[in-house]
Amino acid sequence: MIDEEALARRYLENGDTDAFETLVRAHLPTLRRLVAAAGIGDAEDRDDILQEVLIRLHRSLESYRFDAPLTTWMYRVARNAALDEFRRRKRSRMRELRAYGPQAESRSPEEAALEAVRVEELRRLFFRLSEKDRQLLVLREREGLRTDQIADILGIPPGTVKSRLARARKRARKLYEKAEK
Repeated sequence: MIDEEALARRYLENGDTDAFETLVRAHLPTLRRLVAAAGIGDAEDRDDILQEVLIRLHRSLESYRFDAPLTTWMYRVARNAALDEFRRRKRSRMRELRAYGPQAESRSPEEAALEAVRVEELRRLFFRLSEKDRQLLVLREREGLRTDQIADILGIPPGTVKSRLARARKRARKLYEKAEK
């Protein structure tokens, strides 16, 4: 297990870029999943957003106050960057739909073929959930974070995390059961 705080301090105090790289590499899979949970479907676009997340982490590490777990701060930066991009794309898509009509939303044959595969169906169902539900489920079920950690990342009380998580699980189960019929 790495000492994240020590790595962050080495980077901040000595400019040790290896320490920053080690810190980021340890959390790269989770950062990728948080970006993906925002609903950006294209892998190349997700990589672009992940790059933006890394830049934001690098630029703003000096603002980290060491009063909460570093992972909480990192995940919040990643979540905010992904949400910013999701919102930007949503606005752009709405403008495109208004300009070109419903045909702009049609899917490619490759996408239609992939939806026949069970894994793609589950992914599609996952993305039918709201962004808040997806974030909660990724943080809890995939990353295994505790309620208090999720509360810190999302900036909401732990009780709210519990109730929202219960509702997110219920909605996910309902979507899955509906798709099975």
